[in-house]
Amino acid sequence: MSTETRDARAAGSWPGVPRTAALIRDAVAGARAQLATTITLVLVLASVSFSILVTTGQAAANEAQVVGQIDSAGTRLIVISDDGGVAGILPEAPAELARLSDVAWTLGLGAAADVVNPALPASPFAARAMVGDLPPDFTLVQGRPPLPGEAIVGLGATDGLNLGPGLGRVRSAADPNADPVGVVGVFKATGPLANLNDTVLIAAQPDDVKTLRYVYVLASDVTVIDRLEGVLTTSTPALNPTALTVETPKGAIALRDVIAGRLGAASRQLMAVVMGVGAVIIAVTVLSAVVSRRREFGRRRALGATRSALVATLLAQAAIGAVIGTAVGTGAGVAAVAATAGSLPTWEFVAGVAGLAVLLTLITSAPIAAYAAYRDPLRILRVP
Repeated sequence: MSTETRDARAAGSWPGVPRTAALIRDAVAGARAQLATTITLVLVLASVSFSILVTTGQAAANEAQVVGQIDSAGTRLIVISDDGGVAGILPEAPAELARLSDVAWTLGLGAAADVVNPALPASPFAARAMVGDLPPDFTLVQGRPPLPGEAIVGLGATDGLNLGPGLGRVRSAADPNADPVGVVGVFKATGPLANLNDTVLIAAQPDDVKTLRYVYVLASDVTVIDRLEGVLTTSTPALNPTALTVETPKGAIALRDVIAGRLGAASRQLMAVVMGVGAVIIAVTVLSAVVSRRREFGRRRALGATRSALVATLLAQAAIGAVIGTAVGTGAGVAAVAATAGSLPTWEFVAGVAGLAVLLTLITSAPIAAYAAYRDPLRILRVP
């Protein structure tokens, strides 16, 4: 091994192979020397990134909003019921099920019993014992949350019970001698719990209730519904667990998946078209730049530059324009989506678009760079 070769190996490079810093400097110098090509790449990548974000990005933001609305409408709510009254759901079930990692909140309701306003003539309304805290889908429009032994009334039942601004009391319709229960608030339920707006809920401790008829369980995510359904079927405390009915919103989940799938497919097709057009323009731009510098590349090869060094230099030069253009287009696209859609796509989507645009440039430029590097320098430099 010659002394020159040993010195090159010790320095971490071989003859004809530039160091990384020198390669970057050469790429920057080339980008500045071919300013028209660099500006063209910047404009193309800015247009590609901007177009994807204002079309596909806006579609992704809209898809997230639609899916979020569907999720909030009940795709995560599981109802455990004792329809025949023989399962005997134990009152400690809501507290035990709330400890599961896939559960956001639980609410237990007892059997229905009619109540009336003892002070004024009124129609009877159904009342249920409530075990657990008020879920987020309940909004108190008046008053405060109930303590054990107190009641809150659904918005649809206030007029029927003749409950005024100061609220009042309710009493069992079947037992005129029963102690009345004070009403301390009015609630409005939304989503899948909206059917409780015509109900009186009486807060109770688990020890004060024999059995429950319903337990509402909200899953933390749609993806855990199937797993959680199996757990609830076998783990719900009950006297006769085999008589339990566990209902999941399979129809709503299927609708969610269909809508998300169609929106996602349309977005991907549009992105593919934009990327395809951008790749063609990038290829033409890089090829024209390579053809104009063919004699320069021939001289470099004749002076000992390796093919890999030429390929790396060309790719680095293309990457410079790509990074600048992607940054400009991404920033403008995010601002446009925020102004038009009122919401932003996720940062993962934005980063993915930016990375894909730069990768598109490198993939499109690689065959052209290889073509320039593998041409015979003697044929290029030959004088007619």
